[in-house]
Amino acid sequence: MTPQKVALVTAPTLPEGMEDTRDLLTALREAGAAASLVIWDDESASWDDFDAILLHSPWDYSMRLQEFTEWLAKVGCDDRLLNSHPLITWNVDKRYLIELRDRGIALPETRVAERGADLAAGHLSGMDAGRVVVKPVIGAGGRRTWLCSSLDEAVSVARAELRDEPVLIQEYEPVVESEGEYSAIYLDGVLSHLVLKVPRPGEFRVQNHYGGRTYPVAAEPWMDAYGRRVLAALPNQPIYGRIDFVIDESGDPKLMEIEVVEPDLFLRYHPESYRRFARTMLR
Repeated sequence: MTPQKVALVTAPTLPEGMEDTRDLLTALREAGAAASLVIWDDESASWDDFDAILLHSPWDYSMRLQEFTEWLAKVGCDDRLLNSHPLITWNVDKRYLIELRDRGIALPETRVAERGADLAAGHLSGMDAGRVVVKPVIGAGGRRTWLCSSLDEAVSVARAELRDEPVLIQEYEPVVESEGEYSAIYLDGVLSHLVLKVPRPGEFRVQNHYGGRTYPVAAEPWMDAYGRRVLAALPNQPIYGRIDFVIDESGDPKLMEIEVVEPDLFLRYHPESYRRFARTMLR
């Protein structure tokens, strides 16, 4: 029987992938797949040769969105792409958060402006006058994200830095600094593992390239129930996904983001998850 051919898609700036790449390739090969790492804009790549295509670490997509979108449309025309093309397209634009809020998923207070240049204080009425986060609706990795000390500052930042693109404005959750942000990783609808991400002192972003630290933690039953409720609110179900949330000062979970495009799944913090993810992909 011919081995299933699997492509892990990466960026030209990450030709060797990420921290988890080597071990995931090993797990796939041990499971009987012919797995390889492929750069998404490699013109010599023959995508039709692959049985399954995973967006593993194409972390430059938000900076080359039009090119990436065109490439994605080509490889996502059938069911080889994990996750599905429609779900990935939905998740790329952070306005999906408004949809999830309308489906009953609690978020930090959130507003969207179609252009940063058009944002005015009146658009932010009802928001806490304290710290707010400003970011583009299409972005990744904490890039072009600002923590503002007032609504007036948020308006100024949006107009100056994001004037010609849609903008997301959210009330800042101080528990990110004091307690951290959780990431729950689901494979085929089943909770695989959980990590806690903590920013470095004086920073609000939890990513490791900003000095954040990540720790494996045990999931409490209510966390799994919460994650399943969030997944049920998605337009269709992902094969893999990461749910980022905080526990607010009242003890209630609030969704920060859903990641079903090319998330870091933190497999390295739970080594048994490599084989689990490989089996999920090959199913």
